[in-house]
Order: sequence, then structure tokens, then C-alpha cells
Amino acid sequence: MKLAGYDQLIFYGRSPKPVYLWIDNDRVELRDAAHLWGKTNRETNKLLWKELGDREVRVLSIGPAGENLVRLAKVFTNITRSGGKGGMGAVMGSKNLKAVAVRGTGSIKIARPAEFLKLNKRVYDRLMASPATRGTMETGSLRLMRTGKYGNLTTRNAQSGWFEGWEKVNAEAFHSHPSIKNKHKGCSACPVSCDHYYQVTEGLYACYGESNEYGTTYPLSSRCGVDNLPAVLKMHSMCDQLGLDTHSTGATISFAMHCWQEGLLTAKDTDGLDLSWGNADAMIELLPRIAYRQGFGNLLAEGSFRASQEIKGSEICLRTTKGMEVSALYLGPGTSWVHGLAYATATRGADHLRGFGTSVMALPRLREILGSEATEVMMNWRDSYRSIEGKGVALALNQDDVALCNSLELCNRVTGEAGYNLDELAELLYTTTGVEMSANDLMKIGERIFNVEKAFNVREGMGRKDDTLPPVFFVEKKDSGMNEAKFQEMLDGYYRFRGWDHEGIPTRQKLEELGLSYIAEQIGAAEAVAAL
Repeated sequence: MKLAGYDQLIFYGRSPKPVYLWIDNDRVELRDAAHLWGKTNRETNKLLWKELGDREVRVLSIGPAGENLVRLAKVFTNITRSGGKGGMGAVMGSKNLKAVAVRGTGSIKIARPAEFLKLNKRVYDRLMASPATRGTMETGSLRLMRTGKYGNLTTRNAQSGWFEGWEKVNAEAFHSHPSIKNKHKGCSACPVSCDHYYQVTEGLYACYGESNEYGTTYPLSSRCGVDNLPAVLKMHSMCDQLGLDTHSTGATISFAMHCWQEGLLTAKDTDGLDLSWGNADAMIELLPRIAYRQGFGNLLAEGSFRASQEIKGSEICLRTTKGMEVSALYLGPGTSWVHGLAYATATRGADHLRGFGTSVMALPRLREILGSEATEVMMNWRDSYRSIEGKGVALALNQDDVALCNSLELCNRVTGEAGYNLDELAELLYTTTGVEMSANDLMKIGERIFNVEKAFNVREGMGRKDDTLPPVFFVEKKDSGMNEAKFQEMLDGYYRFRGWDHEGIPTRQKLEELGLSYIAEQIGAAEAVAAL
């Protein structure tokens, strides 16, 4: 898009028939997509490449799940790269928009190219010298499956953190399995290059795809009790083609399996499918039923939150915040308190990619506020989970720098300890655009973004009651202080540091400070809150 000359596309309304948008530099047109409707993402890309006569055309598309308004649907670029949780695929489907195809042959002007190259060479050298970067290059986020040996891997719908089959589905298994071939790859221009193509070469689970990551593996393996890696890759490939988000789809299926375990669902309810833990073949049958809203799949297509409202007594099996399935690490013994606070306060619902508690980038600011000693404790995970002290401050700063990096469209694998720090991000912005900003200016932008998102939620009726976790995570366990009283105390500290009132509503003072005074009237902002 940028090479074609565009920064953003906004689609208003709904087309009366399926269409796709074709952008060929200055030429922009909506075209009939009747021949693409019902096709998988892979089929859609291939048909558009042939129709447009150019395999270099880049395509954003939805699969059948998006067309059928499945709430677990997401959008895909170049077949397998995707924008995940939240149901954006269903939004495109509701507009009858099948795809956006772009060819751009222009260029991008850099304000200060010599300084730009010097900065990036410095960061590149540091990244390449880092052992952490080398590890990421070899395994990507799949390395996180190793948390299984510490009892911190979401297992059987987060009933446990211990998955006995973790070694069968981790990065080492991926690289050594006799029926799995893989090849290293990376995103365009990225030096970290942490991705892989894969192919399961034989058997019932023969398939191929790319971007097997932690977020495409644990939801379909440990979370559902499956330790068969070829079967997990098959399901991942199917989700990519059908247009389903692996995080929410795996979480919703694990919710159904938990209901089966509790006797809340039977074969009569599931169209004969046996949803016992570990039954990968049943899951493979279920995926297209979800994407096409067939039978029992139609219920799960609504996501676990809405499905729970139709399954009597299933609240005990629900793992959602603000209606969004809780993803990523198991919130249990040994997990930092701040991880739980991050899930609870994420503006779009439980989300490990909108802030996860602590941030290397925000360390200088955190030291200013908490002091060096307290900050070091905060960054040591072995000590961090034992206390709630300072957690709200650390999380708020982390959420702000994540919002900033998202607005700069930077992957989190090139920021932090070995990558760009805040001062270098300011330098990057200046050398690229000519706009001068300090590190503090950038953090203020991140804070402004997060407050706008929060204000949107407040306007829509959300408040403190929604900044919480599923009750199961408040059951205190050995070596864990996870109880609701301490959580509420930590939430109070987070709100105070944010400049929000007791109900989590940004105050008029905070909004004016951020240049957002026009929002105050819309959300009924209070005047002020007590100091931190």
C-alpha cells in the first residue's frame, strides 16, 4: 500500500454483492468477487494472482469463516500472515468485502537517509550480537512451549499449567520430527527472520503452511490436550485457509471440551463428535463446521462467551475477559501478578500483545518512579510474582510503549533490550520523517492511544466490573497470591497512576493533559483523583 502511495483505507457501508478492491498504483476500483466467494485464503490468492497477471500483487483476504460472520474469523495477508483476535474477518464479511489486492511500484522518501542508515546499522549489529535474537531466529515464539516444563503452559482450558506432552509439540520436536520438513523464512527486510515454512509429508495429517508459532500451537495442543504435532500443524493450516483465529478457536474448542468433561455436553449436542481431551480428529472435523456454521459448529462460531450463554451451567468452564478468550500463558502458581492485571485491563479483552506487565523499553521511566532496587525486583520473574508492589505502574508504562510501537508498526522482536530503545525510536522517527520528538513525547503518544481506547470502552458502558479475570484465576493456590482482594488493591494502584477514577474512567484532568478534553464530556469524566 505504501509503495502504491496510500497510508490507510477506510471502507464505509456494505456492498450489495461480494467485491474486492484492486489498487494498481493510481488506479483504484471495486471489482466483482462472486468467483472468489466461498474460496479459502490460499485459493483466493492464487485466483487473484492469475486474474491480475502478477504474483507480486499483495492480497489481504478473508476465508469462509469471515464470509459466514464467524466471530472467531480474522483477516489474512499473503495467505498466512494474519491480524488475529477480535473478529475483523467477520467485519469484512459483513461488508461483502472478500479481499484487497495491491500493486505498488513507487518508492518511499526518507527525510535523512544517511542518518537513517547509520542508526539502523547500529541497531542491526546489536540485534545480531544478542544471544536472545539468535534464539528467536531459530525457534520464533515456539520456544515458549518450553514453559511446559515449569508448569506454566495453558493446559486443558487452563485447569492446569502442566502438560505432560509438551516435549512432543515444542520447537525441538518441530525441527526433529521425521514427517515434518521445515525451511527458515522471515518477513520482508527483517534481520531477525524468525519464521518457518513447514510441510507434513505423509499420513492423515499431511499439509503445508507457515508461521507456526506459540500462538498457533498451544491453543490447538496443550489447551485441548493434544500432543500430536502433525495433527496440530494440520489444524493450524486449516485455520489459515478457513480464516479462523487459532487463539480464540482453540480456546473455544477447549471450552467445549471442558463442558464435555463436566457432562454439560454430550454426543447428542455435538452432532456425534467425541470432545474428550486430546481427540485431534474430532477437532479437525469441527473446524470446517465452525467456519461454515454447520450444526454444533454454529454455536461455537459465536465464540465461547456467547456459547456459554446457551450451555446451562457452563460458566465454570469460561475463560474470558470482556468477552475475549484469555490467551497465552497459564495464570497459575509462579505467574507474575502483573500478567493477570494485563489481561484484565487490556482494552479489547484478554490480550497478551497489548501489554504483558513489564517492559525493557520503559525501564528508565520505571526507575524514576519506583527506584532502582524495586525496579530490579520487578524485572526478576522469580521475585516478581510474590508481590503486588508497583505492578500497576509497570503495566501502565508497558501498555503505553506497546501502543506506541503498534502505531509505528514495529514488531516487538526488534524493540527492547537488544533492539530499539525509546531514544532510538525518536531518532528513527526523525530520520525517517523529519519530525522531531523526544522519548517522553513518544511515551505520551502511547498513553494518549491507550486512553482513547479506554474512553471508547467507557462510552460503550464498560467500567471497573469489566477490568477483571475469570473467577477460576482468583482461587488461591500454593505459591500463588492470586486472590481477588489483592487484585483489587493492585487495580486501585493502576487506576491512580493512570489518572483514572475508582471506576476506571479517565479524569478530566488526565484527558486535558493528553490533549483529549473533547472526550471528557462524552464519558462523564470526574475532575480529579488522589495522587499515586
